[in-house]
Amino acid sequence: MDAADLMSQLPDHIIHHILSFLSTPEVVRLSVLSKAWHQVFTSFPMFEFSSSSFAKTIDGSFEFITFVYKSLLLQCHQYRSIPKFQFSFTQDRCRPYVYSKYLPLPCELDKLISRCIEIGGCIFDSAINWPSLREFSLKEVQICDRRIIDNLFFTCPLIEKFSLVKCFGLKYLHLSGLRKLKKVKVKSGYPHMEKIEIDVVGLHTFSYSARHYLKTDIDLTSCKNLEVFKFKGYNITEDMIQYLNRDFPALKVLVLHGERLHLQRIEISIPLLETLHLVVAQISAVEAIINTPRLRSFKCVMHKIPSLFYLNSLQEVTHELFVDLDYIKHGESFLEDFREYLKNLNRIKLVTLSICVYSSSVIHKIVSRTASDPVLLDISHLKLETFAMEKESHALVDGLFCICRPESLFLVSGCARNDEFIKSLCEKLVQIENAATNANCWQHHLKGVKIQHCGRKGYNKTLTCEAFLDSLQTLEPKEKIRFLFEW
Repeated sequence: MDAADLMSQLPDHIIHHILSFLSTPEVVRLSVLSKAWHQVFTSFPMFEFSSSSFAKTIDGSFEFITFVYKSLLLQCHQYRSIPKFQFSFTQDRCRPYVYSKYLPLPCELDKLISRCIEIGGCIFDSAINWPSLREFSLKEVQICDRRIIDNLFFTCPLIEKFSLVKCFGLKYLHLSGLRKLKKVKVKSGYPHMEKIEIDVVGLHTFSYSARHYLKTDIDLTSCKNLEVFKFKGYNITEDMIQYLNRDFPALKVLVLHGERLHLQRIEISIPLLETLHLVVAQISAVEAIINTPRLRSFKCVMHKIPSLFYLNSLQEVTHELFVDLDYIKHGESFLEDFREYLKNLNRIKLVTLSICVYSSSVIHKIVSRTASDPVLLDISHLKLETFAMEKESHALVDGLFCICRPESLFLVSGCARNDEFIKSLCEKLVQIENAATNANCWQHHLKGVKIQHCGRKGYNKTLTCEAFLDSLQTLEPKEKIRFLFEW
């Protein structure tokens, strides 16, 4: 039987479940298959709407709003519970949609929304009243009156997740009285948000990000049970680090992502912290002390490693370090600096080194400087993002394996010039298997290798070097390639 005919014989609630995995435009297209499918469409609970699906005509805005209104009105007449309502009005429309002005939503809608609302690209100018709402997200929305957000305590008392992404017109965010609020995400828009104040004892997760240089005053002093704090901005200040050390004893996950950290000394001392991510482009600190007894995962991305770096943890730690060798001054001393760095990090279980390199000459300087010292870096896993040209890739392969003997090497196809490096590495490995070349230092120590190829469609294959080399021409971007080495 035809697949469409077979599906049409299923009960409506099963068809609705299948259709829930499709977008609204795809569901609309299915409605023209037959009268039976049109009937299924009219009863399908459709609550995800985007104006980008409508033609860019003079009346496109009105047609979109009319479609939303009629769809919701139909659901309200059937007294359906609405678990999730998404409304996105893109800026390429003829005029921005004012939430309550041009065509008000059905009055019954407030009572039926039971779980989640996501609204984007419109002007929010009226009070809201969704007493059963659990998740509330605003993206690229112009907020005309601050009291709309301030009054959430009265209008949406059960909110658990609140998200404000690139919204306009709000300089001060204040949340209080929301006893069930667990997660707050803020991505600053325009104008600059000057202050964020949250007075919720049970808050679990707070996330903030901004791309500008201006400071936002963040006051979470009342959130004593906060477990996750994520910050992405321009400056990471000493006051912020002291604030986190002092006022959040329950913190378990800390992510600090900034462009600048101009401190002579960094000290993070949080007793329950389990995960720490430090991502800093410009750092002037000469000493860093991480005093976190329960730390299990430590990711560090910075162009300069502080000369004095101490990690105190009673647990076995998985450590990931990103290094851009071309930004490191006196790159030829990298081996000595990195070995000294590892000595100060006790109880390291697995070390992953992510290297960004533009030229094989940088690796050559490191190798040639330490030719008389056979000691290798203790790296378990190596991630590589290379910008070296194809003619340099062969030298880069030899240089890397003279620095370390990783258990695995991870690359992403189509990223930078990784494809050239993958090809060069495979050619060398095939030559070793066929004994077609005189092996150099690292090739003597290689016992075997397997290649894991993880495609974007979810498949996972383990291949030999020769089989993988033959399939390189069909390699698509963003596929994950992992070389597993036995030394």
